[in-house]
Amino acid sequence: MADKICGTLIGIWLLLPEHLRLGSWDLLKAWSGAADEQVQTRLAMQLVNERALCVKGIRQKRTLSQKGFELANGLPFIATDSAIHHLLDEHTVADAQQLQIALGKIRQTFGHYDGRILAIDPHRVQSYSKRQMPRRKKHKDSKPAKLAQTFFCLDADSEQPICFTTASSGRTVTQATPEILKMAAKILKFNGHKPLVMADNEHYTVQLLDWISEASPYDLLVPMPNYPSIRRSIQQVAEQAFT
Repeated sequence: MADKICGTLIGIWLLLPEHLRLGSWDLLKAWSGAADEQVQTRLAMQLVNERALCVKGIRQKRTLSQKGFELANGLPFIATDSAIHHLLDEHTVADAQQLQIALGKIRQTFGHYDGRILAIDPHRVQSYSKRQMPRRKKHKDSKPAKLAQTFFCLDADSEQPICFTTASSGRTVTQATPEILKMAAKILKFNGHKPLVMADNEHYTVQLLDWISEASPYDLLVPMPNYPSIRRSIQQVAEQAFT
């Protein structure tokens, strides 16, 4: 209160007990590789707290009329875009995946995941990258555009996120799905059973089904596309085969 901490952003301080319980500081410190007195871990904490507010553009405003957010990050200021970009440039995607796995294992010990039924789903947002990359349609009637892809894996029973990956528009679901399911396997405790993975018909590919059957610890439930050729094949199956 001596620093006049006030306003709606003071709610971020209510997350401090959860950060302590999950060991957020130690996780981010291990990811950044910086000592306690250095700024990198605090910059990473700002990224985490921005996501907790479910907003974007905190850094674009540069200043806030209500104080408290920056202090929750351990900083006397709001970090600039360039500072955040320099921080992220120093680390690889593999570093971020290891951070997710470490956090996921902690959450697993707290019982956040049931681990019996998983849901996987890709999400795509328009990318303004200047790189050359394939253009895809986000919707059936939309124009082809550059897309940034994210692939999520969630626990269907607890409705909690387990892990996610990101990729350029050139990567297919068949290529990305084994990676995210391998990450989930490092987090969850299967205890001798095979989790059921649910996905949409975008995941109905021969290569992915073969990988699930031959090289993964999962079962996969995926709908068949409603193509005329598939309908004809189903109609040719004898009724006795369904009993």
